[in-house]
Order: sequence, then C-alpha cells, then structure tokens
Amino acid sequence: MASLKWSELTTKDFARLDKDEMLVILPIGSMEQHGPHLPVSTDAIGVNTVVEILNEKNLDVNYLVLPTLWCSKSNEHLEFPGTIFLRRETFTRVLEDIAASITRAGFKKLVVLNWHGGNVDLLSCLARDIRQQFDLLTFIIDCYRILSYKPDWAQPHHYNIHAGRDETSVILAVRPDLVKPPNEWGAGSDFGHGKMADSFKGYKHVIPEGGSVSMGWVTVDLTDDGVVGDPSGASREEGQANLEHVAARICEILPEIASFSF
Repeated sequence: MASLKWSELTTKDFARLDKDEMLVILPIGSMEQHGPHLPVSTDAIGVNTVVEILNEKNLDVNYLVLPTLWCSKSNEHLEFPGTIFLRRETFTRVLEDIAASITRAGFKKLVVLNWHGGNVDLLSCLARDIRQQFDLLTFIIDCYRILSYKPDWAQPHHYNIHAGRDETSVILAVRPDLVKPPNEWGAGSDFGHGKMADSFKGYKHVIPEGGSVSMGWVTVDLTDDGVVGDPSGASREEGQANLEHVAARICEILPEIASFSF
C-alpha cells in the first residue's frame, strides 16, 4: 500500500489520490530541554524515527505523512535555555489551520502522532473541536505514553517521564553523537530535587502523573536538572527495542483507524 510524503507531491498528484481511503499523519515533536545530556530536539528525533520505521513495514494502509511539527506546547520547560514553545492559543490555531487545509484537500481522517507529553491534554480537546469544525475525524496516538507507561510507572523511584532511561536509550540508538557522556551529566534527578520533590512523598493519589489525580506543574517543580527519571542504564540496544515497541503498537492501530467508519 502507499506511504507518501505530503511535501514531495505536486498539486496534480493530490488530485489523483483516493482521499476517502488515505490517512493523513501529522507527527508532532517539540523543541525543549531534555536535561544536560540530550538535545532539545529529542522529541522530534523520536517521532521522526518512528515514522521511518513505519515506512519500512509495508502496512496494508494508505497514508500520507506531513512534515513534523517541531515546536509545540512546551512552556513547562521555559526556565531552561534552548526551549522554544507555542502558547496554548498559538498551538491551537496552528493545528486548526492545518486541519482546515487537510479538509479542503478532501481528506477524511487525520492521525496525530505525538511524542511530547505536554501536548496530550490539549490534543484531546482539539480532536473534538476539529471534528465539530471541519468534520475531520481526528485520532491521537501518543508515542510518549506507549514508550513511558509501564506497570510500575507510578511507583516510587520509577518516574521516567522526561529525559530518563527510555528517551536517553532512544537517542543513543538514533543519534549517539548528540548524547553527552555520563561524566558530564551524572545520573539524573529521578524526581528528587525539584521545588515540590518532598511534597509528594507518602502520597498514593496526589502524584505528578500516572495517578487518579492530575495537577498543573512545571518542570522545575519536579527537577532542578531538567531530568525526571534516571538515565543511567540507558543503552543503544534498549533504545532500538523501545522504538520497535512503539512502532509495533502503531502498526496495530493504523489499520483499525483506516477501517473505521460510521
């Protein structure tokens, strides 16, 4: 089946596509700090690599991949140099304008492939708004959640939500030249040195993420080095396995989205 890049087609190519059958995939990353050891483009690198793996799978799905949105809602990291983010209003308008263009082109389904955890809640709201405004079925696949959420994720000392072992392994697998050696960054904070680090101790439900209660926090509430997790133990092999795990799950999801109708 066809796997195409939106940016490489001519306007006549679009006229020939079967838009009722083809999914449009929008990868979303971020440009935000990932601790003292990973590049600010970590999320974009991760989602781009997943797309590359998908393109090698020869799925029985027709899809068209948009250029990656490299900047998203990352204001929780603004205290750290190198972070570039879109405000909630700006991010919303950008996605609505992209959705409007996709709809005008005649496509019926949009799949957002998101890597950045800070986008999750807003994307859920936007999916409904886009459905109402443009009659465009919008599906959100969170690579971030597929990668990070594990059975013991919410237990003490298992926070691994940002620049920890999983993401460090991914970048070691894809761009090891961008990972600083351990002697330059240490073992990471593992949710131990932020403004609120002591505040969550002993709580079962009131925790930063993964529990029954959600709350607003910014990165410096959880960590002073930009890492929420422990990068030690990361490896190229584990990173490749992580990427294959995310891609395999998406390979199961896309055919369901393609066949969904009402």
